[in-house]
Amino acid sequence: MTPKDGECALSASGVGNLGSVPRQPFPLMGEVPPVLRDVILDFVWDRERLWGLQLPEQEVPVSKLRWHLTLPLWSFEGLPFSVSPEQVLTDPARYWAQYERTMAADLSLPLHVVARPRRRLTILDGTHRLLKAQSLGLGKVVVRKATMANLDDIVWQTSTGTTVVGR
Repeated sequence: MTPKDGECALSASGVGNLGSVPRQPFPLMGEVPPVLRDVILDFVWDRERLWGLQLPEQEVPVSKLRWHLTLPLWSFEGLPFSVSPEQVLTDPARYWAQYERTMAADLSLPLHVVARPRRRLTILDGTHRLLKAQSLGLGKVVVRKATMANLDDIVWQTSTGTTVVGR
């Protein structure tokens, strides 16, 4: 998934072509700050394919995922990776587009996370929902947990079903 203003490509990095499916490199990898190198997927992925996976659901404490909120995940004024969710809550007037998107987030939908080996859970989709849950003082969120093996299942493909590699 290529982020536009107000979106991010949050997940887990360093997987390259770990699986058997060829992966198109994430086009903004050269701009990803070091703090996000182990968080952002290094390939283009498809949110619809992620949502279509049959993944186990569980409740997770917001505190276990809160570390995402300090990372510069979102674009601002056309600059990728320039604002953190925490900054949005601190200054909603300045980051009004992100704030509005956060407040409109549907908390009835689960977050999608990936369980990384020997690492904490990393959000693939749902950072705005996490921020909203945090701002409302909620203690838990529902997540759907993917494994590293599931990453092949979310590789972006064309409408004909072919995987696109390179440009």
